[in-house]
Amino acid sequence: MAGAGPKTYMGWWGNMGSTKQKYVTSYSVSPYATKPFKGALYNAFFNTFRRTKNQFLYVAIPAVIVWNVWTNARDYNEYLYTKEGREELERVNV
Repeated sequence: MAGAGPKTYMGWWGNMGSTKQKYVTSYSVSPYATKPFKGALYNAFFNTFRRTKNQFLYVAIPAVIVWNVWTNARDYNEYLYTKEGREELERVNV
């Protein structure tokens, strides 16, 4: 490097043409380790909304079907135990 003048290109940083250095270790801390909960509350709110929105029909459709079956069975049972439904109740109970 003695022959290099002020305007001579010596190479990119860390690759100046000299022999490679040995036994130099550098350590760094991951950004996830420094701030592990950065944005956790924000992401939790929007991820919960997104997941709930995506699963809504898988829960709502069977719930509506079960609710309809339940109410029809309840109404039919109430009908069977009225004056008009006694005849049908006798036929059903055989």
